[in-house]
Amino acid sequence: MVLISDAFGLEISPTGILVGHGDQAVLYSSKAKVELPAHLREGKVRGFAWSSSSKSQRLLLLYSENEYSLIMCTSSSEEDHFQLIYDGETRDWINAALFLDDDNESEDSKRFVLHTSHSALLYLEYDLTSNADCTVLELARCSDSSILYYTKLHGTSFDKLAIISGNAFGELLVWQTQFPTETDSKSVMKTYPLLLRLEAHNGVIHAIEFDLEAQLLVTTSDDRSVKFWNIQKPGDWTTAEIKPMFSCYGHSSRVMCVVILKIDGRTFVASGGEDSYVCIWSSSGELILKRRQQFGAPIWRLGFSQDAEILYSTSSTGNLVGQNLKGVLNRPKIEPTMLSSLGDVNEFVRNLKFVNNEIVVGLSSSNRLHYTRISPDSSHGNNWLVVKDFPSYKRTILEVFENVIATCGHRRITLHRYNADTNDFEQLFDGIRMKGTIRSFQFLSRDRYLVSDNLGYCLLLQTHQLHIESHIALFNNREPWITAALLISEHYLLLGNREGHVMLYCRSSATDDFQLKDTVRYLHGKMGSNFFKLLSVNGENAHVMSGGHEAFLKYLNVSFANSTLRVSQREGIPLAWVEASPTEDLILGFNDNHIVAWSRRNDVLLQLACGGGHRCWDFRLSDGDTLLSIAYVKQKRVFFYRNSLYNAVDNRIKDIKPNTWHVRNCNTLRLITPRNQSDPFILSAGDDNIIKVTQVSKDSLSQRAELHSHISTVRSLQVIPHKSNGDSSTWLVFSVGGRSQLCISQLSIDACNKCWISELASHTLHNVASSRGTSTIEARLMAIDVVQQSDGDHFSVYVAGGDGNISHYNWVLGNPSQLDLKHFVDIQRCPLGIQWIESKAMLLVSTTKGEVYGFDHTLETTCVQLQLHVTGINTIDIYVDQHLLHILSGGDDENIKYTVLNLNNNNVEHKTEYSGLHNAQVNALAIHCPTEGTKASGMFAYTCSIDRQIYRIDLKTHKYSRVGYTCIADVKGMLMDEDQRMYFYGCGLQIMSLSNAL
Repeated sequence: MVLISDAFGLEISPTGILVGHGDQAVLYSSKAKVELPAHLREGKVRGFAWSSSSKSQRLLLLYSENEYSLIMCTSSSEEDHFQLIYDGETRDWINAALFLDDDNESEDSKRFVLHTSHSALLYLEYDLTSNADCTVLELARCSDSSILYYTKLHGTSFDKLAIISGNAFGELLVWQTQFPTETDSKSVMKTYPLLLRLEAHNGVIHAIEFDLEAQLLVTTSDDRSVKFWNIQKPGDWTTAEIKPMFSCYGHSSRVMCVVILKIDGRTFVASGGEDSYVCIWSSSGELILKRRQQFGAPIWRLGFSQDAEILYSTSSTGNLVGQNLKGVLNRPKIEPTMLSSLGDVNEFVRNLKFVNNEIVVGLSSSNRLHYTRISPDSSHGNNWLVVKDFPSYKRTILEVFENVIATCGHRRITLHRYNADTNDFEQLFDGIRMKGTIRSFQFLSRDRYLVSDNLGYCLLLQTHQLHIESHIALFNNREPWITAALLISEHYLLLGNREGHVMLYCRSSATDDFQLKDTVRYLHGKMGSNFFKLLSVNGENAHVMSGGHEAFLKYLNVSFANSTLRVSQREGIPLAWVEASPTEDLILGFNDNHIVAWSRRNDVLLQLACGGGHRCWDFRLSDGDTLLSIAYVKQKRVFFYRNSLYNAVDNRIKDIKPNTWHVRNCNTLRLITPRNQSDPFILSAGDDNIIKVTQVSKDSLSQRAELHSHISTVRSLQVIPHKSNGDSSTWLVFSVGGRSQLCISQLSIDACNKCWISELASHTLHNVASSRGTSTIEARLMAIDVVQQSDGDHFSVYVAGGDGNISHYNWVLGNPSQLDLKHFVDIQRCPLGIQWIESKAMLLVSTTKGEVYGFDHTLETTCVQLQLHVTGINTIDIYVDQHLLHILSGGDDENIKYTVLNLNNNNVEHKTEYSGLHNAQVNALAIHCPTEGTKASGMFAYTCSIDRQIYRIDLKTHKYSRVGYTCIADVKGMLMDEDQRMYFYGCGLQIMSLSNAL
């Protein structure tokens, strides 16, 4: 139904783009998106191979770990038809496949080779006229049998086939099926000598690509390098010479894939890594372009469409992303242009602003105002001209808004207006309005301005005559001036000062002065907000976005009823310093010494080296917000850059909506259903530190909201229904994870499925036994459960820490920042999970030692202690049937235990062990009762482990059967909903119907 999994397979061909999504293969073509009729039984699609065309038919081979399928593709002008004609298996992992065009091949058969991870090569033939198995023509082996992680096959006939592989020791191996050294007369097995062994990398080789015409071979590895080799092959591969040229380092983690590109007669190399970056290198090893492309998800494969000049990538989230390289690799277009100097060697531009798409004004070191016209072709020269009759005094401020230019200095303000028709600068105002040196001039609108100076004097001015509309009292700080301002309405004004505080001002009428009503201190640390952006406003509230000197956007809620200001939530972004949010999709800021443009839909769009974050820069959007112009000052020179933000992609993928699932492992998942709705919502969290709210609708997912309150991994979360008003439903979300952090948030979903999230509190739970020196202060919090008290606003919060402490807190909704510790118990081992049993008022705790504890609600009495497994209990589910507690558990010992506990006397009434079902640790299971009110005789269990096999167990008869498998790697858990759907999560998400599994 829904599958978000690794996309390991990628093949670009004239027919379309083939992508392996988990065990599914999808063809994206200009005609349609087609899911191919091949569902590999156990593994994920790893690669593809096409046969040569025969009339309107081609044969497609796709392979997984040790399975392969043959599909007949018949093309027509209207649509393509695909028919599965053969499924096969191998004993070893397949890492490469290739169709051959042997001379003795008949028209009714196809020959191909499969290469496996222990240097074995299967030479096979398939008869298209029969349903018989593939015929093994030869089993070729190399004299070296080391484990191979990547293989590249080259050739069109078997007797001249070359095999270039990389092994786990970083060695590059080359052999050829031409001169066997051993032949087994009783079988089809032959052994061929190893021709070349080269020490290439300090780690596993993950990708190999070569171009004999360009005499270039490229390898990538665990050691984070992209290595270039010179390859000479005057004859067959016995004459080949491969010599190292240089190693290139642009990735911060493993480099997983590489392709060689030919654009306009030039050769380039593109590499992709686990750091989610694509690097493009010249043939001489120069890094030309580095761009994050998959929102932080590891990039597994790259593919290049030569006709469209589009580079494609796939990732661990299954997304297919295309980047059009037309013009991108043209040097003048990807590097900024240095504009001409002012003419006087002692005068330079120290600040600048765009007036419109063509005019840039610059305030010089001599306090003169210059302007220049930027031609559409930025490579043409420019000339700086001086604004005539510009008042002479020392300036501290230059700001521009809609052709109005403001310059300020000590007490004095000057306004000019640029006339595009006459190319003149008309002076609108020049005079004294302030008491000290002006540090901030904010355009609130075209004719309203907020000005502040170094003495804390602040005025709201109006019209071009700068009439005083309101005096505003600021904090008496060392640096009191304003860095950001937003006039929400006639009565509400939001200000951010240099000290880092955000202040809400209010006035009762337009003739009154604004008065301070509320303050949020150090919103972005001890530096001020860079901008405010009004997101929405109604009669009760206003929602505002703020950006500053940190990697978070903060969202503020202004309540008009009581004139209060609070932070509702935050959003993490891949920028160290946020400067502007000119559109809903686009965020601009800095990373180290780069100006960065980041898109919510497309990830990083631009990284422009500028020498570091500074105030001497400006930007301009044009052509429907798709063309970005940037001007900045570096080493007393002005640089200009202009390019399109969103390049056109192939029509074959333009309508693909990427999923927004976690880019790292999902550790915990909960299901909620809003009032009067049938579609559930998923609350999930994981190693990316994010809590996501996702709506499930038939066979699709739609992300509705995100929470960025955690600073480290989220291990566990609980969702408590709080209230429902009309068609809106509200829950409280409690989550714990690394750095001893407990976060509490409020989630509301209305009838239109719009989500509203507010962060209520974030607590660091210092170890309660730290005074005795028994453990560290910031232990990872492993699990949480919450019990709502009868009054509805008081909650008992139970938290399990990695240091062995189980703690009980009281929390009150009306005072979210207060968390009162009631009691704790140290179980001397790491707890992995906790569950509250309402009917017994007992807390069930599972541990790394295979034990289960049952505590009363105070944690002062141990009611139950059971040894269920010999190692850790990774997953547990319970079902209460009157006085019987049914416990299903799975552990590191690969076993599943079913235990029935009598809650009246805490005695075990039944125990059953299911061993041998799985061959890896069991991480996911669930108890399922097909009908409501079913007793124990009608209960079933579903289990899954790292081996990805799914089993169904009848808990009455204890019979079990394998009912399927999941594509999710490193599965962390599973849930079942009321519609009998199973949710498997870990490195991805898979939702499948229970009826399909049976």
